Parts: sequence; C-alpha cells; structure tokens
Amino acid sequence: MLKPQDILILLKVYCLNSKWTYAELAESLKTSTSVVHDALQRCDECHLYNLKKRIVLKGALEEFLVHGLKYVFATRIGTMVRGIPTAHSAEPLKSLLMVSDNNAYVWASPQGKIKGLGIKPLYHSVPEVALQDSRFYEMLCLVDGLRIGKVREQQLVALELQKRFHE
Repeated sequence: MLKPQDILILLKVYCLNSKWTYAELAESLKTSTSVVHDALQRCDECHLYNLKKRIVLKGALEEFLVHGLKYVFATRIGTMVRGIPTAHSAEPLKSLLMVSDNNAYVWASPQGKIKGLGIKPLYHSVPEVALQDSRFYEMLCLVDGLRIGKVREQQLVALELQKRFHE
C-alpha cells in the first residue's frame, strides 16, 4: 500500500539528474534513510520504480498521478493561512490560468509570503524542502493541482506532466 511520502520521494528521484545515495535523498527531504528505503521498496512493488535500475517508471507514475492520486491522497481545502503557494497559485499552472489572488492555495508555513486557503501537503516536510529545488517544487504544485483542481486544472496538469515525463 502506497503512502504519501512515496510520491514525494519518487518525484524527488525523478527531479535528480545525478547519482544519489539514500542518505542524501533522505537529508534533502528532511526524513530518514529508512523512510526513503521503504518508500522505494513499495514503489517497486507497485511498478512505479525499478529498484535494480534505480529509475522512476515515468509512464506508470504519470498514469497513477493523473488517474489515481486524487482518490488515494485526497485533500481538503482549509482556512486562510500564511504559506507557500501551490497548485494553480504557483508555476507552471499560474501562468496558464486566470486565477484571482483571493483564491490562492498554500501550504501553511511561517516562511510563506502570501495568505491563502491552506491545503495539507503530501508529507509534513514539503513546505520546508520544496523551495530548495525549483523543478521539484513545480512537480509538487502540479500534484496538488491534481489533488484539488477542477476538471480544467486537472487537464492542464495532465498535459504538463506529459511534457515533463516525455522530454
């Protein structure tokens, strides 16, 4: 059974263009090496990751994200909080949609610079680690676009993911 951190870890592995160790990956995500190891084991069992080749199975991950993520890791829109923009309130979706700043979605964070409707991130360390890697941050925002977006946003996210996974 997949856990939310599994998706976070897969996205980070996908975003890394270099060799990595379990310890480096864990440190970059503010988690433990055992969490990373267990997550990649589960992802291998679910055919989202190949443990022997150490590669993300992009087609399978794309299919899961677009068609299953919102059901498995659903989220609710919370109250107004200060935080870091996500979903359609951040790039790449922000420039593709006309969205009022009154409808911003954020991950609650003291480092955040805007107020918006809070949504729970996939994993507790997301607000802290997302801004350290712009490619990773964009992927997490796309994932949140699938989790809370309406049909139009979900369609745009699917197109963006297709571009990224097939480049």
